[in-house]
Amino acid sequence: MDVRVVEAGRGWRWIVEGFALFRKNPLMWVVLVSILFVALKVLLRVPLLGLIAILLLPIFLVGLMEGCKALERGDPLQIGYLLSGFRKNAAPLITLGGISLVGNLLIVMIIAAIGGEAMMTMMKFAAQPAATVTPEAAQSVREAVSKATIATVVGTALSLPLMMALWFAPLLVHFNDMKPLTAIRYSFWACWKNVVPFLIYGLVALVALIVVMPIGMATGQVDLGLWILAPIIIPTVYTSYKDLFSEGRTPAAE
Repeated sequence: MDVRVVEAGRGWRWIVEGFALFRKNPLMWVVLVSILFVALKVLLRVPLLGLIAILLLPIFLVGLMEGCKALERGDPLQIGYLLSGFRKNAAPLITLGGISLVGNLLIVMIIAAIGGEAMMTMMKFAAQPAATVTPEAAQSVREAVSKATIATVVGTALSLPLMMALWFAPLLVHFNDMKPLTAIRYSFWACWKNVVPFLIYGLVALVALIVVMPIGMATGQVDLGLWILAPIIIPTVYTSYKDLFSEGRTPAAE
């Protein structure tokens, strides 16, 4: 399969084209993402069921990609698309879910090993009344901030390659019948070759996430901001896939 290299402005166009797919049926997009959000929150409270749900996430994702494809054809977006990923290459998709789970767990463990104690110190300091803060405690938290920053930088450095490897992998397994490891390799290579448009895409997404983040903080759901943006972000995964891989490109990219 050929991987295209596109100009920097395509990063913005992926968002525009993804938003166009969202606008075709915004209510159903919100319903589908809300179902996933609620289901995951409930299942994650039960350890075994939560683990299974995480493994199945790539299947639900490609189901939503089938929904994008349907909208392009002029067909309606339906709830049934959430489960359509089970019809094809389900086992390789679950393998991708396992790779994602193990990779993220390892990253969390590394972050905890480097700065876990420092992060706990910062949390205790933040909860401490200002009147009771001692110079020793202030010095301790300054040192903790330094360690926590290092841990965050290391975690980000490790998370980005994993994200690049998994960004297109479910779509390549589902639409192109690739094996999981081959799909991971192609996904990483496509992101690497198009790092500039992805940088623009990521900056726009980051700004949007910062705007909606207070909603999650106010409700106590730290990840709520990401889920609010998901009905728009998910279609952009499909539009970027079509733009970068030779088997199907968005009309605007020709």
